[in-house]
Amino acid sequence: MRNRIKKLLRENLSDVDNFEYQVRDVGGPVYYKRKKGDDVWSFINEDEFLKNSDTKNTIKFVDKIPKKDPYVRQIDVPQEMDDRLDYLKIYYTNISPNDFDVSIKDKIIIIKT
Repeated sequence: MRNRIKKLLRENLSDVDNFEYQVRDVGGPVYYKRKKGDDVWSFINEDEFLKNSDTKNTIKFVDKIPKKDPYVRQIDVPQEMDDRLDYLKIYYTNISPNDFDVSIKDKIIIIKT
């Protein structure tokens, strides 16, 4: 019986060591945890975070560099165009955000991010 209790206590301690914790400021503190090696974070409350986190298992949140503000480019479209492909290129350039590149290669319109 004594060995069983020791084993259960060790398992509970190792479960705490298997989690990583994080705080993100999204208009206020939001607390997360995940199992080590997982990609998915789950929400937790502040009490659980304060109870189980320490400097060893807390990961600093680094916000990704935001992209440029997307906006729609406007290129003047000539009223008369002989080549339909050039017209479509200008059309797709106008409706795509600024971080998309629109080009023509071998009579095919290519749109890249």
